[in-house]
Amino acid sequence: MTYLRVVWQAFRLQAELARRGPQHLLMLLVTPMQTASLLALTLHSHRPDALVNAVIAPGMIGLWVAALDYAGRVVPEDQWAGRFTPMVAAPVPLTVVVVGRVAAVVLVGAVAFAESWLTAAVGFGRVLTVAEPGVFAAAVLATCLAAVGTAMLLSGVIALSRARDVLQNSLSYPFYILGGVVFPITVLPAWVRPFSRVVFLSWSAQLLRDAAHGTVRHWAVSLAVILALGAAALAGGMWLTRRVVDGARRKGTVGFA
Repeated sequence: MTYLRVVWQAFRLQAELARRGPQHLLMLLVTPMQTASLLALTLHSHRPDALVNAVIAPGMIGLWVAALDYAGRVVPEDQWAGRFTPMVAAPVPLTVVVVGRVAAVVLVGAVAFAESWLTAAVGFGRVLTVAEPGVFAAAVLATCLAAVGTAMLLSGVIALSRARDVLQNSLSYPFYILGGVVFPITVLPAWVRPFSRVVFLSWSAQLLRDAAHGTVRHWAVSLAVILALGAAALAGGMWLTRRVVDGARRKGTVGFA
């Protein structure tokens, strides 16, 4: 069985698990409310130039929630539900299986972009027009791929952590700020900005805003950085996942994870 087929089968497994436990879809109920709140503030302050931020931000938040709250719990949930043992015993690496399952959850998060656009168009009569749709679509795709890699890393970190809930709760709003999700990172203090450059969200948010406004510069470099950060996170996540499996085998706790 090729790795691509394993990834596809893992994707289908996660889709079936999501169908039986639709809590992974709850984020899609929050996105329209977030969009409505941001749009109301934007329109009330008479800032039509900030319309792009109000529509893009909920999509970015939904994607990060998918990566952090849901995809990041793939391995810990398998340990709790008793699926960890048969997956470790399977003749394919667990890391490949986790990649496919994480991709399924992140794909659900990507739907938040469409939701925020529809909320603005139907609920407020504000249709977001994109000046450079090709660059915008490429940025969304690269962002989703980077989110898969980041979710893989988060899954490994959370599986090894002894304070999983605390860790997950602390990694939401700081990354919204560092990622420039709601506002550009140029408004942050100068000493904070270098930290933002290692967060793929900052590159994605800026590229999406520029593509919508038609002010894109060096889009290929931005896409390359987004994909590179996602690939680095994916490599780190796969290494951590192997550590989880090797540690459970070494301690003889695979069946008691």
